[in-house]
Amino acid sequence: MTDQFDQELYYELQIAANRQTIWIHSSDGSTVGRFSPRGIDLHNTVTEMMAGAPECRHCTHGSPTQADWLTFRNRSLEWWGVEVPHNAIDTSFLLPG
Repeated sequence: MTDQFDQELYYELQIAANRQTIWIHSSDGSTVGRFSPRGIDLHNTVTEMMAGAPECRHCTHGSPTQADWLTFRNRSLEWWGVEVPHNAIDTSFLLPG
């Protein structure tokens, strides 16, 4: 029998109906990414944390900017192969910068 942690992880994008929050979920049960009016959370998976990695990879705790949106999209693609469409959120709440 194959242990679930021996399998290659895959990732799934979830977009809130109001288009103000995005989550990225891992197949190991982790939520590794969140973008919302409250900021960015980019985390390691539970599997990685069990192997000694820290929880946060890149987190902010404030109103996000246009640059934060670009960072979230770039890191999601780089780290998990998740392409977040540029129009996936309502950008009206983003601050300039």
